[in-house]
Amino acid sequence: MRVDLHIHSNYSDSSRSPEEIVSVAKNKNVGLISVCDHATIDSFNRLSKACKDNNINFVLGVELGAIWENNDLHVLAYNFDKHNVKMKTLINQQYQDSDYEYIVYNMSLDYPQMSLDDYRNFERPEEKGWKYLYYAVAKGVASTYEEANLNIYGKYSTPNHLSSSYNLHDLCSIVKQANGVSVLAHPGYLHEHNPDIFFKLLKDIKNYGVEGIECYYPQHSKTVTDICVDFCKNNDLRITGGCDCHGDYDKLEEFKIGALDISLDILDLKGII
Repeated sequence: MRVDLHIHSNYSDSSRSPEEIVSVAKNKNVGLISVCDHATIDSFNRLSKACKDNNINFVLGVELGAIWENNDLHVLAYNFDKHNVKMKTLINQQYQDSDYEYIVYNMSLDYPQMSLDDYRNFERPEEKGWKYLYYAVAKGVASTYEEANLNIYGKYSTPNHLSSSYNLHDLCSIVKQANGVSVLAHPGYLHEHNPDIFFKLLKDIKNYGVEGIECYYPQHSKTVTDICVDFCKNNDLRITGGCDCHGDYDKLEEFKIGALDISLDILDLKGII
């Protein structure tokens, strides 16, 4: 069975609906998927119905932000109790309370036409997607939603006093007590920044409560993948993989659903499926 456990829908920052995601997965012969939208699981009911209608296996997932030693990490949480109060609070705080207000605040330092008060009163269109991107277009910072999506996050996503990111230990603890599994997302950039101490970084992050690593990822070199897989096998961590597809918002072929030939037998999904 082919697997892709890191896909985004138009409930966060992708152009595709849950039904369109399932259709693409079926055409690509991907039999197990997870939509891991940023700080929301609102797509899950539609996704689960579409998967059942098309005989595709699926698992509940979400992508969350965590702070670890002044680093902004992404963590994929899988197969948790979506009714768990602490888990619901974690997700809601990262999505609703901040609503990426920290990005708007950072942008307002460069663009005087933007402000938090104005942003809070701004009503986005009915389409799904991030409010802050629609706001950037409305204020002339970008011409289109797609342009804003490509250019803004990387420049203005540095957390500040408005950020609702949890520290890594607390986030992993909440996921675990909700019977979920926390997986470090796409750690290849840590290797790029610190190749000589990458193994030590993985060990330190594991000690904060991470229970798996997204070993298979489009931007990972063979070296990074091999290090991550070996580390997981030697430390009883889950081995996952996904293409981080954002639909038409990402033009690179390697980020398309099923672009990586990830088979179920090379993964360790204990507790995830």
